[in-house]
Amino acid sequence: MRTQPTSGDQRLSHAGTPTGNPAVSGARQSPSASVAGRQRAPIEDFGTLVALFRQRRGLSQGQLARAARLSRTYIYHLETGQRYAPSARVARAIVRALELRGEDRQRLAHAFSALTGEQMEDEAEQQDLFDLRELAGLLVHNTAFPAHSLDRLWNITAWNAAAVELFELDTAALATHNQNLLSVVFDPTYRARFRPWETLARRLLVDFKHNTRSLTYLPEYRTLWRSLRTQPDFTRIADSSDPGSTVSPSFVFHMRHSRLGTLALRTTISVFSGAHDYSMVTYVPGDQPTLAIFAANGWQTSANEAAE
Repeated sequence: MRTQPTSGDQRLSHAGTPTGNPAVSGARQSPSASVAGRQRAPIEDFGTLVALFRQRRGLSQGQLARAARLSRTYIYHLETGQRYAPSARVARAIVRALELRGEDRQRLAHAFSALTGEQMEDEAEQQDLFDLRELAGLLVHNTAFPAHSLDRLWNITAWNAAAVELFELDTAALATHNQNLLSVVFDPTYRARFRPWETLARRLLVDFKHNTRSLTYLPEYRTLWRSLRTQPDFTRIADSSDPGSTVSPSFVFHMRHSRLGTLALRTTISVFSGAHDYSMVTYVPGDQPTLAIFAANGWQTSANEAAE
């Protein structure tokens, strides 16, 4: 996808010199930063930092462009100084694609401000807010229904007590186990709980492929996929499960609980508007017998409690 330059973007003139840019060689400066630059230590170059963080993530220019929804040429020009006034929207897209946090995010923000004279962060981002991982965990731990949160590669980032009890999870073992949802479902021992297991596994793989179709370039995706291929039956099912055009927001599956018997569970998925890095999966009763079991175990809010 090629990104058209905004009014704030500057391109090379025919003579090869960036139009309106007083100095490009070395550490590039915006007009608003030139005077301040004489009074304090030089600020890091924005394009150089983008290249540094990109290489640290093991991404090519094309892969970063794809993740940020920019063109590869745009990233090349940005890193080499041929495009020296990106918009704040573009800068934030690069930050998200590189998953910069903490000091690294601040370094790029300061370099952007020095280059353009603008603030990279919007007003909400400047406040000390929870990140999406923390918010997803907060929602998980404050819902009565069994629930867990997932990151964009379906790594489980939080369980609540109801989910641990429902799925009979060994929390001590989980601490050292691969906590990817597919890894749990394909575990040779644990998968015997699901009825029928292969139907569930195939359904999850189809949805996973659809949700991660734009993430296959990531090094962590490739590492995860190699790990999953060591699980019994994973390669066979994965190779015959094509990603669908859409993902159904809910489906029903059955599982066998050692104490409660067979349960019918329906999934519901909650995502943050405009941000899909984290989601919350909630399990609700799929039939009347399971509804009664949930009520008996306190895994839902009763009608009387809701009325209050």
